[in-house]
Parts: sequence; structure tokens; C-alpha cells
Amino acid sequence: MTERKIVSPSNEAFSYMGRIDFEDKDAPLFIYAGSMVTAKFTGTSVGMMILPQLIYKVTWIGAVVDGIQYKFELNNSDTPVYIPIVDGLQPGEHTITIFKRTAGSHHYFRFCGLMIDSGAEVIPDGHKYDMNIEVYGDSVSAGEVVEAVYYCEHCDPEHYSQYDNSWFSYSLMLARKLNARIHCNAQGGISLIDGAGYFNPPDYIGMQTAYEQMSYEPHFGITKWDFSRFTPDYVIIALGQNDANPDPKRIYDKEYREKWKSTYKNMVSDLDAKYGGNARFILITTVLMHEPIWDEAIDEVVAELDKDNIRRYKFRRNGAATPGHPRIPEQAEMAEELADFIRNWKK
Repeated sequence: MTERKIVSPSNEAFSYMGRIDFEDKDAPLFIYAGSMVTAKFTGTSVGMMILPQLIYKVTWIGAVVDGIQYKFELNNSDTPVYIPIVDGLQPGEHTITIFKRTAGSHHYFRFCGLMIDSGAEVIPDGHKYDMNIEVYGDSVSAGEVVEAVYYCEHCDPEHYSQYDNSWFSYSLMLARKLNARIHCNAQGGISLIDGAGYFNPPDYIGMQTAYEQMSYEPHFGITKWDFSRFTPDYVIIALGQNDANPDPKRIYDKEYREKWKSTYKNMVSDLDAKYGGNARFILITTVLMHEPIWDEAIDEVVAELDKDNIRRYKFRRNGAATPGHPRIPEQAEMAEELADFIRNWKK
């Protein structure tokens, strides 16, 4: 049996991406969907030490080794657990990424180290990115139910996170297409405005509160995000589809509509100021079916903000492609359209 050693998460070879809590550098806390850690390593095997902090009784964590993706079940544990990822690799250099498949309402986890052969080492991956992208969104942006590929353009099957995979969200696919760092700040069920949507009943926290947080799930406590840690070139805001709950007709009320738009404008303006006016904002909804009035309200937000760095994008099948969560092909469709939009904006 091959002897192994553990490499601490504080090793400088590791490259992290996402709103991750580093208060404990030897056990950083992964919170948002798509948060990840990457490194190269030598040797013939690799595994990970993980401390799950679950809300759901069972959920999953993802890893990619040399381009091959793996999925591992997480159960409740009070101590770090060892998860073997792959054995029998060819000697030489390999690349690994460990990532959070699901949003924070399912679980958080602490990365407690990489397990490699005793004579092996970790090496910085040295990847150079072309841009930074930040996404604020709901379950579509987080990649929920994307792996239910036999349900394209249909309602969701019964699910409890087994089909969720942030790797195949439009957010992360877009980042890979554009060779970008990505902070995917998305949570299933979240609305723009507090008191609506499906996230954290009965209080219903909206993105107007969550966007400033590092830890945003009340089950684990709320902590502020330090915006100096990540400055995006592009900010994508994909909100509004969950605001129809619990009252889908409220947006037709003029007073409420103005309140909703004001909340949206305040969030965009605050982020714009935090990033020194240098980020470009893209305001969207998605191909998930929803009433056009939400798009009309966002059109008004963009017009009223009236800034060159804030633009609207509507997908070819905006609000009309599927009654269920977009699956991998539909997410890929959105990623390709957004990639083209950004490429053309750069010219």
C-alpha cells in the first residue's frame, strides 16, 4: 500500500477562487456554489480531507483530476473525513480542482488538506487568467438540477441536490470560455428584495442583504465580505425570477414596482462604487420561464441608471425555454450567448 502524507491548505501551491473564509488558514470554509481550490501534484494517487457542515442530511462535493470529474457523497461528521479521489495515476504531474457543487443552503465545508503520496509534492498550477467575473444570482446561476439532462424543456424531476452541479452552471461555463476567474455568488430560491423568494423561510433573505456577505446562511451565521479581495471586470446580475413568490401580482403595483427597482438600482450603484466605476455590469434574467414584466422592470432600471458601464442582455430564448431549471445544454446555450456579448463589448 502506498504511504501518503497530508498537505495543509495553507500551502502556497494552492490557488483559491470564490468567497472563501480564511479565518482558519489550515481549514478554509467553502460557502458559495462553484468555490474551488486548484493545484498541481506529483505521484500516483490523491485524496482530500473534508469537514462537512451539512444542512441537508446528504449532499455531494466535486473534484476534477486531469480533466475527469468526480462526485463524492458527504454525510454529517464532527471531525474531518478522508475521501480518496483517484489511485493508479501515471507518475508525473497532475492537476486537481476541488469545488463546491451546491449553494450554501445545502452545506458548507472546510477543506482540511490534500492527501498525496509520501514522496510527492504540490506545485502551483501557474494558470494566468484574462479577466475576473462576478455573478449574483439564484438557483440557475448556481447550477441546480443541471444534471437532470433527460428533462430538458420540462419541469424538474423529484430532487434533493443529487442533480446540482455548479461546474455546469452558465456562470462557471462562461468563466471557462473566457479564461476568467469567477466568483459565483448564487443561492437557490433567493430573490432580489428581502421578504420574497424561497430562501430562508419564513424571514426570506434577498440578495439586497446577501450580496455584501461572505457567510450568508443564517444556520452558520452572517459575516461581511471584504470587497477589496476581488475586483471583477464584469458583474452579471441574474435576479428577479424568485421575487414573484409569495405574491406574483405585487410587481404590477406601481408603488411596489418602484420599491423593487430602487432596491435593484441601489445594489448596482453600491457595487459600481465599490469597484471604482471600472466594472462592467450585465443585467439579465434567464431562459427559465417567467413573466415578461420582470424583464420590463429591469429594462427600466438600466434606462434610469443611464451609465455606459451598465447594460442589459436578453437571451435568444429569454424566459421561454423551460418551465424547470435549465439543464446542461440550456446552461451551455446561455454561457455561449453571454461569452459572445462580452467579447463584443470588449472590442
